[in-house]
Amino acid sequence: MATPAPTSAPCWPDDPDWLDGSTEIELSTRHLRARWDADIIDLDDKNKHDTIIERKDAFEVRFRVQLEGRLWYCICGCWCFDLCFDPCGEGTGFNLSGVLPDPERRKLYYRDWKGCDTRCVYVSVRVPPETIPAGYCGSLYDVGAKFELRCCCDHDDDHDDRCGGHLAVAGHEHLGEYMFT
Repeated sequence: MATPAPTSAPCWPDDPDWLDGSTEIELSTRHLRARWDADIIDLDDKNKHDTIIERKDAFEVRFRVQLEGRLWYCICGCWCFDLCFDPCGEGTGFNLSGVLPDPERRKLYYRDWKGCDTRCVYVSVRVPPETIPAGYCGSLYDVGAKFELRCCCDHDDDHDDRCGGHLAVAGHEHLGEYMFT
């Protein structure tokens, strides 16, 4: 039997490390607080802090947001997560959402989220092998993570899975340099 997903803080009490720590989102000191974290996880390596990933290997990207305070119960919207890859050297920058195949790409958009249902947002995508461009001698990227919470989930169900509406909260985190060989 699967363990039910957490719905209130602390969201991941057995994993307080958040790999590299969480980033506090400054909203309000009492009724509206949040912490968030993004990680790239090399699935075939025992070293969870490894930053060299072989092009033939899949890897996981994990986004987590822990929302604290009673006002989150009254908020709903659409979460959007992404990674930005800027090459160190030759090449062109890109976002993970632009190279990730469906259905994994659609997981970057958590539509119709309601704070009255959960204040623990967890999004995990599996990046297939050969997704991130890597040159002959490897490619080094400076990687950043970003997120947005948009109000009202203004989207066209038939053609668009992206989040629309007014921006409520946004943030980013520098993940560092990653090499793809």
